[in-house]
Order: sequence, then C-alpha cells, then structure tokens
Amino acid sequence: MRLLIQFIDDELADFRWANFDEATDRADIDWHSAVESELAAVASQNPHPVIIVVPQQCVYLAQVELPEKAGRQVLSAIEYQVEDQLAQDIESQHFALGDTTENPVSIAVVARTIMDRCMMLAQEHGLRLVQVIPELFLCPWLGKGVAMAAGHDGCLLRYGNYRGLKCHPQALPAMLDLVGQEIEIDEIRHYAGELEPSPELEAHQLERQALNTIKPGFVDAPLIDLQQRDYQLASKWHGLARAWKWIALLLATLLLIGGYNKAVALQALERELSTIKSQQYDLLKPYLPPDTDSDANLKKLLIDRMKQLQASQQEQGFLQLMLEFTRARAAYPSIEISRIGFQGRRLSFDIDSKQLTEIEALLESVKKLGVNARLENLNIKPDQSSGRLVLEGGEGA
Repeated sequence: MRLLIQFIDDELADFRWANFDEATDRADIDWHSAVESELAAVASQNPHPVIIVVPQQCVYLAQVELPEKAGRQVLSAIEYQVEDQLAQDIESQHFALGDTTENPVSIAVVARTIMDRCMMLAQEHGLRLVQVIPELFLCPWLGKGVAMAAGHDGCLLRYGNYRGLKCHPQALPAMLDLVGQEIEIDEIRHYAGELEPSPELEAHQLERQALNTIKPGFVDAPLIDLQQRDYQLASKWHGLARAWKWIALLLATLLLIGGYNKAVALQALERELSTIKSQQYDLLKPYLPPDTDSDANLKKLLIDRMKQLQASQQEQGFLQLMLEFTRARAAYPSIEISRIGFQGRRLSFDIDSKQLTEIEALLESVKKLGVNARLENLNIKPDQSSGRLVLEGGEGA
C-alpha cells in the first residue's frame, strides 16, 4: 500500500491524496482534496510509504544527445547541455536522469526550492518517502502512440517513456499538432472514467479506454524519480543511515591513508584531477572562445557563452511560447480562451474576462517570464472585457 500525495501548485501547500495498492488498484484513483493544515492528520491516519507527485507545470522534461562512450564526467555535467533552454541559473535547479543506458538521455528539471520543501515536509511529518515523481507519470503508458488522461486542472499527454506535457483542454488540438511534429501519431488512447467525456478533435481520432482497466503510469512503466543526487535518501531512517555511512567511510579512509605514503597519494590525486580537467576541457572546447586554454575557469566561460547565445537568439519556438503562456495563465483560471492562432512569428490568444485587471495581470505575468508580449484589439465593457494577447516568437519549435 502507498499513500499518494499530489500537490496542486509550486507552493506545495494544498493537495489531494489517495491510498493506492500497486498490486490490485488501477488508474481510476480515488482522490481526496485537502488543505495544507490537514497534511499532518492525513499522514498519521495513513501510515504507508509515500509517493509525492509534483505538478507537471513545475517540471521541465528534456533530452540530451551524448557522444558515444560518454563517461561519468559527461553525465555529471549534463545540466550544462540544457542550460540554454532553461534561461535560469542551473545552481538553483535540480536535475534527475532517466535511463542512462539510452541515448539521448532524458532529464527532468525542477527547482531546488520545490525539492527542499518535499524533503522538509517528509521530515516534519515523518513521511516514509519512497518516490518523488512528476505528475505526467500518473498517465497510463503502453509504450506506443499518444496516451491522454486527466491530471489536476489540465490534460496530461504522454508520448514517450519520459516525454510528455500538461496543457489546458482548450489548447489540446494545438498541442497535439505540435506533438505530431516530433512523432508520427498513429493512435491516441484516451484513458477516462465512466462519466468523463472525451474531447472532440477534428484532426485526430481517439481510442477510449476505461481507467479501471489499466494501472497508472508510475506502476510497471518507465519513470524518472526526482529523488536523485542530493535528494536520493529521503526518510528520517535513511538520513540516519547516511550519517553513519559517512562516518564509516571516513574511518576507513583514515585507516587507508595511514597505510600509504601521503605524498604518493596526493600525487595520484593531482594526476586524476588533471585528467578530469582535461576531459572537461575537451568536452567543452567547441563551445568556448578559440583562445581558451585548459587552465581557464571553464564553468564561467561556458555560462557567459550561453548568455551570449541567448541574447542573440531572439526567436522562441511555438512550444516554448505555449509553455510560458500556460505557466502564466495557471494563476488566472477565470480567463477564457476563445481562439488560438499561430502564424509566422506570432502566437495569439483571443481572451475574455469579467475583470480587465486580470487581463492586464496576465500580460504582466507573461512579460516577467521574458516573453515579448502585448495586447491588441482591447474591448472594455462594464461586465466583460476582451482582447488579443500576442506573443512574439520564432517560426516553430
């Protein structure tokens, strides 16, 4: 038995929860809504191992193509491969890897503040935390086509072991067209409850399957557990074991050093460090200025180079613009979208709201995400305001 706790936004406060038996239960999970103050009671009344589900809008999924025979040094620096896609300091982000035997390697990126809060909640409430997973992996997955299921306040689209997204139902046709540019959509399987209607899609046909006939995507299917690296051990018992582990390793290291000549050990360490630096230099050299030598501060130079590329690359693809808009609009669910258009370098949304201030606030939220946005055809009435929100971007993702 597992206790599922899915938080509804990046504050990790209010949540929904359910008890789940991986051996017998199916994807029609019986969720219960709760507020932040009820977490202690839910945890004490359901003392099972816990799976925390992070909202999909808080997790960025990407893939990185690695050179053949990539070593541990390449994997340990893999975050630099997606830094230009994040437009954020990678030190503030946590990177979790999918199956490292595959190429390209799949990556899930989430803010460290979110992971820190997960760990803090687990410690405060004595949760036996076994997994922290993105919301996408609630969607059932058979390993082919496109799978679609309802998430919390949105639709989950999964089209690969570690590939997928979450979108508003009104944006579903546009997002499926975008997915179609990456893979050939030979089937779309809609997992739904008995009373849940299937969306009407002109360009695609849905194959409906009941949720109670299949297991959710985090059971017997590939997933990325965000508990990696600094967050690998989560429960208080694991934390205690980790402390004793480091003490034992320290004592063993001291005994080992006492049996060898310190000077020889230091020389070996310097040679190993020099080898690692040389490997890093060879890996990063194509992205650095021509006059850079191996003794330079490679990390700083690479970050500067990424920033220069970002500054010169003004175009944003359709997917990125849609992602930024979805993130901004999540705070204003009462704003309605009547039409989505994408032509040339413009992604436009015809929006309506009873409050003009919400439209203006949405515009400011989009701008704060670094998107070139403006309002057109603004029509203000006492009981309803409408307009067109235009996002300037590239010629497609």
